Amino acid sequence: MYKISINERFLTIGKRKKKEAVNLPYKNLKTVLNALDILYHTKVKSIHIYSSDTKKIWEKLKKTATPVYASGGIVRNNKDNYLFIKRNGFWDLPKGHVEENETFKKAAKREVEEECSISNLHLKKYITTTYHVYQSEQKYFLKIVQWFEMEYKGKEKPQPQISEGIEKAKWVRKKEIPKLMKKTYINIKELISNYVLNE
Repeated sequence: MYKISINERFLTIGKRKKKEAVNLPYKNLKTVLNALDILYHTKVKSIHIYSSDTKKIWEKLKKTATPVYASGGIVRNNKDNYLFIKRNGFWDLPKGHVEENETFKKAAKREVEEECSISNLHLKKYITTTYHVYQSEQKYFLKIVQWFEMEYKGKEKPQPQISEGIEKAKWVRKKEIPKLMKKTYINIKELISNYVLNE
């Protein structure tokens, strides 16, 4: 099943109907456009498009919303603190665009180092991929982000990359994370809940 955050709500794609969601049977491209329109212009919290051919729906979504590839990290130091950034008033995890001919792994490490001014990160393993649709200049874009677990054993104090609009970069104790999650994005909240708070 695919799960995509849109306008702080979720669009899911699966083979069968889903409880607690507005279910739309897939017919054609209009079904996808209708789902996006509903999530952007109504108070509906969750839409589920279902079909036996989920890959076909996914391909239609990628034609509707241009894919943008990014990579980032959940970074933990030797004090069991986690690295967070604050941008546009929201707490987030460091991440950024994958450059041409760059792997997701290399992009994740580079972006964390650039956005937080730290070095010598140890990339441990791939965690998951998140999906997010956003609008820019009346066009839809599908942000596909691969996340990696990272370890930091250095002593550098994180510094925000001001040129990228980052206001803060800091280590946060695990018990303090729920407070930060009150001012973050829905897909980041779910990522942190699944891979940090539930450890």
